[in-house]
Amino acid sequence: MEQQVLELLAATLESAADTRTNAERHLEQLYTNDAFPISLISIASHTSIDLPLRQAALLSLKTFVLRTWSASIDEFQGVVTINDATKDQVRHSLLALATSGDQERKIVSASSYVVSKIASVDFPDQWPSLLPTLLHLIPQSHEGQLHGVLVVLGNLVEDGFDEEQFGKSAIELVRCIYNIATDERKKLNSRALAVSIFRACFDTMELMYQTDKASVKQFMQEASDAWTPFFINVLKLPLPPIPTEVQEDETESGPWRGIVALKTQVVKALDKIHRTFPHLLSQHTLQLFSTIWESLQAHVGPYLALYVDDNRQGRLEDADRLPYTLDFLVIEELDYIQTLVGSITVKRELEAQIAPEKLSNGTFDGTWIAQIMTILVGFSQITQEDEGLWDFDVNVFLSEETSETANYSPRNACACLAQKLCKYPVPDSLLAHTKAIYEDASSSARMREAAIFVLKQILDELDSYSKGVDPDVARAYLHYIGLAIHESTLGISLR
Repeated sequence: MEQQVLELLAATLESAADTRTNAERHLEQLYTNDAFPISLISIASHTSIDLPLRQAALLSLKTFVLRTWSASIDEFQGVVTINDATKDQVRHSLLALATSGDQERKIVSASSYVVSKIASVDFPDQWPSLLPTLLHLIPQSHEGQLHGVLVVLGNLVEDGFDEEQFGKSAIELVRCIYNIATDERKKLNSRALAVSIFRACFDTMELMYQTDKASVKQFMQEASDAWTPFFINVLKLPLPPIPTEVQEDETESGPWRGIVALKTQVVKALDKIHRTFPHLLSQHTLQLFSTIWESLQAHVGPYLALYVDDNRQGRLEDADRLPYTLDFLVIEELDYIQTLVGSITVKRELEAQIAPEKLSNGTFDGTWIAQIMTILVGFSQITQEDEGLWDFDVNVFLSEETSETANYSPRNACACLAQKLCKYPVPDSLLAHTKAIYEDASSSARMREAAIFVLKQILDELDSYSKGVDPDVARAYLHYIGLAIHESTLGISLR
């Protein structure tokens, strides 16, 4: 059977459409044979078999499970084709593959997905040993095996648990992933996966909160108190030296990717907590704001070096769907700052800082608002990739202006934050920075365009609730806008 299945899988990878179609039809005819899914798992498990064939085996297994495993799966096609004993063998063999420590992440990811699909209908009644097995494996797994265990556990938390099942295991589960996330001996990517799983727990906890507020609130407060100091420490970690493109390609699990992935998951987790249970972080809000702000300041230089001065590829995720490029981290930090700015504690602190400075200086140039405007202009500079697209096709620029682009970038995040801050005197604060940019002969065209871009976002927001700009400030801006119109660079004149 195994050899027959292997030959059919090879045929599904052929370029000829008729050959592929015939092979897929013959594979479907094997669905009623109990040896079929076992053969697929065996093929996927053999490291001596070429990766494309191993992947094809798992793809065929996924299709088989979706169509024939249970009527509770949406894609089910009406007939369960294998007996319970074979199902049990499939569960255990597939879980063993997913947690075997296979070096091919694509195999781990694909097998883990099928495990989660089966678990979504079989756990806990038909598969009571699944979660205890995973939690038992975590503390004793070697690094390769741990990766597979975490991927399976993450899929289970996202898709396999209902509220009752999660509630029974929540304490032990959160404890296990906390131990991984905080263990500096573990790989950074494994720690990032653990943080991602913790964040996913909040979706289920939010549902449970509707029916058991007291217990959930107590549990989440205890969890938050344990995790928050770790989160703050991660946010304070400096970025390692920027790797060359060759170094980055050669070291997929290197320190740069790892630390960016971990930081990104930490910020996403904090933002999730603030949005679902804001009271959990109330005592840490000011410290988190300060830490994120310092992090953003530290990341401007590397961001410009990678995407503005150079043309590195951004918006990248690894096989586990973990973002690992700096642009993703910057987006999360800007969005989280926006969340924090809306909190009462931060509002009071920021307003308290404005008053004495304005009274003593008569200007907002030295306030935190001016510092934020400087950061926003920095991150709003168009990347080399976008500049090339603008020069090639002006419609790309127009798509961005009408918010019809699907790419949410640091530039878009800056626009949202600038508009969020419009209750403060942002036009006055931005003016001083714009003046410095336009009067500096060494400033770049991208910097000048970014200053006008941020101004436009502010003016659009102020116009939405009919709030005007001081006439003297407006006249000063018109002078710089006039200079921009006559720029030879397309992007500046369009702006």
